[in-house]
Formats: sequence, structure tokens, C-alpha cells
Amino acid sequence: MAFVMQDGWKEEPISITGADYVEPSAEMPLQSGQRVSHLFPRSVMEEYVLQRVTEHTYWVSRHFYGALFYVGKHGVLLLDPFQGAADSILKAIASVTSLPVTAICYSHFHADHIGGARKLVGSLEVAPRVIASEHTAIWMDRFGSDLPRPTDILRWPDGAIEFEDVELALRGLPRPGHSPDHAVFLLTQERVGHSADLINIDQLPFGGFAGQDPLVLFRPNLQFARDLEFDWFCGGHGNIGEKSDFDFYLNYMDEVAALIAEEVPRPEVVPELSLTDYLGDLDTESRMRLLSELDNHFSFYLYGRQIVKGEKPDRAAAAGGPGGMMGGLVGEWAAQRQQAVAEAVPRILERLRPKYGRMYNFDDAQPINIRLLAMSMQPSLPNR
Repeated sequence: MAFVMQDGWKEEPISITGADYVEPSAEMPLQSGQRVSHLFPRSVMEEYVLQRVTEHTYWVSRHFYGALFYVGKHGVLLLDPFQGAADSILKAIASVTSLPVTAICYSHFHADHIGGARKLVGSLEVAPRVIASEHTAIWMDRFGSDLPRPTDILRWPDGAIEFEDVELALRGLPRPGHSPDHAVFLLTQERVGHSADLINIDQLPFGGFAGQDPLVLFRPNLQFARDLEFDWFCGGHGNIGEKSDFDFYLNYMDEVAALIAEEVPRPEVVPELSLTDYLGDLDTESRMRLLSELDNHFSFYLYGRQIVKGEKPDRAAAAGGPGGMMGGLVGEWAAQRQQAVAEAVPRILERLRPKYGRMYNFDDAQPINIRLLAMSMQPSLPNR
């Protein structure tokens, strides 16, 4: 369906980098500081959105997913044939070249970003090379993936391979968080980078920070990627962008963290977390009684004090409870801490609203992001 502008769509979200929005073009490369206009309605209304990035590299987006392809002299290299888009991606490629796809690259093993490979490969007259990191190959095996398996496996974390006149370089993230094979790929001579699910270009962070785990490692990964050699970057979601998008994320997380420190300061007093300190005071008879009534070391936390006091452990009640490490004073303190964070989130959101409220993903995604960041800022049980 063709995109036809409606009055209600003319005011789009504020760019996180103050970018100028332009109509997408398959002929004219973007200039620094430009982004594709009205991406949200285009993603709903159009079969695909296509933008030329450099002389040989193009960005294609469909239904909020994004990929890159490089047009060589004899074939096309596609980075991430994302789920449900094989036909659309091939149409987008065919709109700018008659050359076949001769190679595809998997950014990481998650099927939403590479799940279109099966249909895409099946529709080609000659099977393409399938490029991936050795970590991606391993995890596809471990999960029993039925997608086309890698034929060209790059050494982790810094392997590289030639595709016609361009080098495709792997730069494995030093602290993979979203997936164990999370990486950046660079089209070296084109100065274009790609990493799905690391950053949503021209948008506030995705809800839950796109599953970065643990969240404390997210910032180092952003900084690592930002320091690589590229001018343009595809994040697998959002627009096509630049290093300024990374700068925004790093500054935004600093600002949110500062507000969290004001609204939910680190407690001056925390409960004693050693739940087995009572063992040192037990005589041999008491220790033997513990051993006779416990199944494994977890019971030291959950039932040990009860047994020492001569009480009968209530295993049926404990099975549905918070767990041994969250009982007693620790559990009460943790519940109060979680409540304090929950009460602070709306206050922090409103303090952010004047500056960020008209940006994509603000009301939907940032409440959970504030909470996650608050609970990760201090070592937790659940938030110390």
C-alpha cells in the first residue's frame, strides 16, 4: 500500500539528535544529520521503506525492523534477513539492482532478525553464502535452529571476510548482554555499521533496554560500538543513524541515573545479608540435627533457623513463598526498597517529560526502563 500523508501524521516525534527529516530516497544518499521522515506510519502503511546510505549500501525497513544490503559488481550482500520480510526485502533490492543476493550475514542468532533466511534462500536460484560469527554458529546448533546454517564462520571477536570489493568485519561486543553472540558488523570501506538490538536509532531506548542483561554492562557495550569506525549505523529497529545516536543514549542514561540517585538515594542502613551466620554457634548435636532434617544446602537458608529453634519447617508454605534469600528482615527491607522505587518512577518520568516527553517510546517504554535502571544501579538483593 502506498504511503499517503494524513494530517494527523504530520507532527512526528522529536528526534533524539535534532535530526532533519527527509523523504526516503533510493537514489540520494542521506547527509549527516538527516533521518527518514514519518517512519512509524510508513512502517505500517508501506511494504518496505528504502533509503540509500552510500554509493553501494542501502537501508531497508519493514514493520519496525531494519537491515542493510551492499550492492557489489556481481551480487548483493544482505545483513539480517529479518522474519516475515523475505519477499519485501527482495523487492526492495530488485528496485535498485538486477543482481542476485549472493551472501547473507546473521548479526546474532535470534530468529526475529534472521528468520526470513529460510524463505529468502529458498527463493534464490543459487544458494548464497551464509556469514556469521563462530558464536552465532555455536548457538544456532545449541538451540537446534532450522534456519540455513553458516557457511562462512568468522573468528570471534574480530574476524573479517571479503565480499567483492568490501570487507565485512566482525567486532564482538566485549560484554554481550542481549545475546551471547551480540556483535557489531562493519562494512569497512563503506563506513557503515550494523548491530541488531543494541540501539534503537532516533528513538528512546526500547522497553526493557532490548533485553540487555545485566543492564550494568549496557553502557560499556554502547561505548565500545560508538568508538568503532563508522559514519552510518543500522540498529535493527528504528531509523538509520550516526554516532550522535550513541552519544544521546549515553547521556540519557546518565541523566536518568542522576534523577534516580536524587529520588531513590542509596539507603544508609541495610540489613545483614548473611543468612548462615548462625552455623558458627551450633554444637555438634545441633549440626547433626540439621543434617538429618535438611535435603540440601538451600535448606540452610530456608529452614535452618527454624530447625535450630526446634520448629518444624513448613515446606508446603515455603514452596509458594519468596525463597530462602528473601525471608525475614531481608525480605521486608527488599519489599520496602522495591516500593520506594515504584513510587519514584512516576516522579522521575515527570521530571524527564519536559525534555523527552515528545520523543518516540517515552510513555510506553521509559517507566519500565527507569525501574530497571534504578534496580541495577546498586548490587541487589534485590537492590542493596
